[in-house]
Amino acid sequence: MLIPVFRLDTPADLGLKAIAFTLHGLNNRTPSAWLQRRLFELRADFDAERSLTRQQGFTALRRPGALPPSPQALLELYQARGRLPSVSPLIDLASQWSLNSGLSISAHDLKHLRLPVTLGMSRGGERFQMRHNLPPVILPAGEYVYFDGRGQVLSRMESLQSAATAVHADTRSALLIIQGHAQTDSDELYAVAEGLKADLQEYCCASLLRPPQAPFARLAMGH
Repeated sequence: MLIPVFRLDTPADLGLKAIAFTLHGLNNRTPSAWLQRRLFELRADFDAERSLTRQQGFTALRRPGALPPSPQALLELYQARGRLPSVSPLIDLASQWSLNSGLSISAHDLKHLRLPVTLGMSRGGERFQMRHNLPPVILPAGEYVYFDGRGQVLSRMESLQSAATAVHADTRSALLIIQGHAQTDSDELYAVAEGLKADLQEYCCASLLRPPQAPFARLAMGH
């Protein structure tokens, strides 16, 4: 029996769309020459206007003054610096795919969470660990957030990921979440998830002997 990765528990009129998958046997320490070549190819394919157009639907999901979605933050960082900073093999690939596609992509260390993960609405009062050296933030009601099976908040909308489940150099298994909005084409969402997964398997796995991968887990598609 398959263990579910995701559940959707948000209002259908939000139109949220997401795909998730897990990867095991990761090597997130040293970027290889092959990874650098792949990142060069992805950077060459980046189109700022296309990325901006595809991420516009996130704006309709936020109140004025709310935290910006992660694809917007990545685009602003790219425009300020001319490229994205190098963090680790997994994060570098995920960030470049997010920038190119205009979709939200988050990565979480499976060792520090319990499946299934639910995309649901905050009720107010939930604790969110923004930084390890800071006290948790208390969330307001009405944000859509990712909860793990213990009720731990993994991320706020498409803006911030919890420090509690952040991936590090020693991460060996990860949960990847690719999320869009009501205007995101479902086939394109799936294509981005498929492309990212293939790249991670090719460039971030510890060996060629990889465990069988479960099929993509799709969330309900809203509208």
